Amino acid sequence: MTRWARLTWQVPDPAAFATTLARRLGVDAGPGGLVPDAWVIDLGSAWLEIRPWIRESPSDAPRPGGRLMLEPVPAGEPAPDDTDPAAARPLRLAGTGWATVELDRAEDSLGMWLGDATADAGGPASDTAEPHLGAIARVRPAGGLPGDAFVLLEPTTEGRLAASLVRDDEGPCALYLRPAAGLGAWAAAARARGVHLGPRRAGPLGSEVLIAGGPAAGPHLLVVDAARRSKRNPPAGTIAP
Repeated sequence: MTRWARLTWQVPDPAAFATTLARRLGVDAGPGGLVPDAWVIDLGSAWLEIRPWIRESPSDAPRPGGRLMLEPVPAGEPAPDDTDPAAARPLRLAGTGWATVELDRAEDSLGMWLGDATADAGGPASDTAEPHLGAIARVRPAGGLPGDAFVLLEPTTEGRLAASLVRDDEGPCALYLRPAAGLGAWAAAARARGVHLGPRRAGPLGSEVLIAGGPAAGPHLLVVDAARRSKRNPPAGTIAP
């Protein structure tokens, strides 16, 4: 499988941020990547490259929490080889969350890089709730983008996703991470490390918890259990004017 974009997280100090993030997640991080001073975390189905902040405008000051980006790889690159059971990673990128104000338009715009829009049973995938972010979610196979799935997210309340859109506009805003040991074991170990977690809820990729303590506008980190799609209906309500 060829990937046409690399998942990056821009921050003011990549080394310090990567070390702290790796400790929270219970994984390893090290220097590497496609640009100087970058660090990398191996997430099985994708590399997360933590890069120095790039100003988009003179007023685009670095933020302590950083921002997620999909950096194009014009010639493409092979997806990580994670087929060797002996080299299983403790966390896998189960999905990349993409903030949008209109699911259909975002799906059309990104469609050429995504996998077929079919559910496991062979029919069209239905939209599901993303309660931690206050959103409705539409899941597509990642195709040529990083991770196993691509989760399109449209806000339904004035929650975390709406805050992400106000601050950063449309684009990647969340990572869905699946622990090899299961969500229960990972959560117990994370709490022992002093990591604060939100309540366990049903989300678009299965039962999930939100890693708390980050900016309300994200980037958001969600840790999910075994691969089972939620059957819940999307939440009612719209954003207040």
